[in-house]
Amino acid sequence: MEANNKIRELNEYKKINKNNYRNRGKKKTKKIIPKIFIAICILGIVIGNLYGYSAVSQLKYDIYYLEKELRQKEVALEEVKATLSNNTSVQEIEKKAKDELNMEYPKDDQIEYIDVDN
Repeated sequence: MEANNKIRELNEYKKINKNNYRNRGKKKTKKIIPKIFIAICILGIVIGNLYGYSAVSQLKYDIYYLEKELRQKEVALEEVKATLSNNTSVQEIEKKAKDELNMEYPKDDQIEYIDVDN
């Protein structure tokens, strides 16, 4: 009888452990799912940050080259202003009038005065 009792105890032990083994698998998946979810969330946050930094660096790159182009345009504008002021200076106008248009200052006998009194 003792052997029979031991067999029963062994069978009961197997049933209990079999149920425990099944429950262990469910418990493991229940423990793993939140960890996987947290890992996916962290990965999403990291990827989002990397994307944000890449967008910011691209914008900084664009701003740098736009500022560089702006500086070049400002230099060209200053050159145009310098040539314009050079061409409109009094001495330059006088020189062009004498050389290109053969103009001279009027002589005393060429000057006529107009009386503005009524």
